[in-house]
Amino acid sequence: MIKALPEDFIVEEKAALPLAAAGPYRVYRLTKVDWTTPDLVRHLARAFGVSPTAISYGGKKDKHGRTSQHIAVRDARDFSREENGFRLTALGFMARPMGPDLLLGNAFRIVLRDLAETAPVERALAEVRETGFPNYFDDQRFRSYDPERGFFAEKILRRHWNGALQVFLTSTAPGMWGPEKIRRRELFDRWKDWPRCLELARGGEEREIFEFLTAHPKDQVKALHKLPQEEISMRYSSFQSHLWNELLRAVVRETVAAPASVPGAEGEYLYWTGSRAPAAAGLLALDLPTCAARMEFPDDRTRDLFAGILQSRSLKFGDFRTRALHRVYFKSFPRPAAVKPENPVVLETGIDELNRGRRRLTLSFALPRGSYATILIKKLCLGDAG
Repeated sequence: MIKALPEDFIVEEKAALPLAAAGPYRVYRLTKVDWTTPDLVRHLARAFGVSPTAISYGGKKDKHGRTSQHIAVRDARDFSREENGFRLTALGFMARPMGPDLLLGNAFRIVLRDLAETAPVERALAEVRETGFPNYFDDQRFRSYDPERGFFAEKILRRHWNGALQVFLTSTAPGMWGPEKIRRRELFDRWKDWPRCLELARGGEEREIFEFLTAHPKDQVKALHKLPQEEISMRYSSFQSHLWNELLRAVVRETVAAPASVPGAEGEYLYWTGSRAPAAAGLLALDLPTCAARMEFPDDRTRDLFAGILQSRSLKFGDFRTRALHRVYFKSFPRPAAVKPENPVVLETGIDELNRGRRRLTLSFALPRGSYATILIKKLCLGDAG
């Protein structure tokens, strides 16, 4: 449907940059294709001869598509260059690193393919202009989630240290290479046979963990502290995003009769459509908090809904006070329950040259930071008969 070609999914990051003529951080526009942001940052750090921590950015961009974003390097040298898959263009300097607080949002130009007709998508776009769409975290946020193993952070909250370590080191994800899936399955099957796990280990971090467990077979807590902090933070964010999605799903079920459903990696995405859309108009003014020990709810109703979600998982608010791992912790922030795209426009429609007998549609729009274009696309394609 989307991302058949890199040119089918174009993203341009919008940011308010306090640029200056000089400063400790040099700022660049980074345009890329077939690279994830973290992978490319590691590549650039090696090429520049700097630590990866010297390169900062506001948000991660997908490898599938042509994306443009801003990075800052704690080095005054000009590293502008163009190589296979990316272009780096110097813009100026800043007195601070790049961060998410500088982001305004993203502008998109997307080609939808393999459509039976374009009219249903156009009608859905007109509806979204009026009533918006639910602001779920999309599947990209849950790449570390393995339905069979569960969420790493949930194990931490329950003080299941062994289970958390097992989830982290043995989980598989969609798209994982076959031999790696087999290796991780054997790690799972041979769990607590630490010498055998050490034989199966790959990479210095895994070997260090299993060497430690071979010497200290029951000290999974200390073993957890050997996990990379950035990876731990991503796993915390994944579970936090899941619980926020669960709260939004509960709110939508209470607000909209018979919402439309689209399956997702960690649960269904529920949408209002047609005559049911006006009932959800109030959600555009509603902010829902992400989970932490202290959360500010807009009303008692949403607090009760979230308390019920926690109770169903045998969790409580106080569990989020955990400081079990390094300096990683849960911090609550408000997130809009629904958003409207800015300036949504159908640019053209026509025959899909990649799918015989099908149609394509090209549209452009902008979204605030943190909102997913793919969540909007799911909504727009609900009415396509396929």
